[in-house]
Amino acid sequence: MDASRRNFLVAGQTLLALAAMPIKFFGAAASSFGSAKAANLALLTREAFLPLVNSSFAVRWGVLTTAWLTLLSVEDMNQKAPAPAIPMAVPPRAAKTALPKVDTFALHFHLIGETLLQGTYELEHAALGRFSLFVVPSGTSMYVAVISHLQGLAGPAPQPVRSKGQPGDAAAPENF
Repeated sequence: MDASRRNFLVAGQTLLALAAMPIKFFGAAASSFGSAKAANLALLTREAFLPLVNSSFAVRWGVLTTAWLTLLSVEDMNQKAPAPAIPMAVPPRAAKTALPKVDTFALHFHLIGETLLQGTYELEHAALGRFSLFVVPSGTSMYVAVISHLQGLAGPAPQPVRSKGQPGDAAAPENF
């Protein structure tokens, strides 16, 4: 094959077209993974995971690699802040607004399949759907994922500041 500009462009366009095709066109290897709806991450609370203890989550990375994580436990990590051991010379100012509540919990998994490195993987469960989760190895075939949710922010959402025209100018439009 000649190494011409035309051959290079044709090969590049062919590769680009193949990369743009959905993976389902390449055979049954991509079978059922991804058939579940994507989960709303805001709804993945501790209470959503509690009934799923001892159930399995399909893990997918790369094109064809699949492993299984079995949920062993859901650990509540919400703790009250410890009181300072030493009194402060100048106490901190009191917050003008209430701090948002944070719900933090850890998911402990057992891996069946190839070893996973620390990273974000796409998981799928029949009850929850598909979602991405950052998992960290914690011993031989054991993995942990920590999830934190802000429960609510204090006060209303900030409003955008709109500039007004100078006195004597033509009226500034209300909608930008």
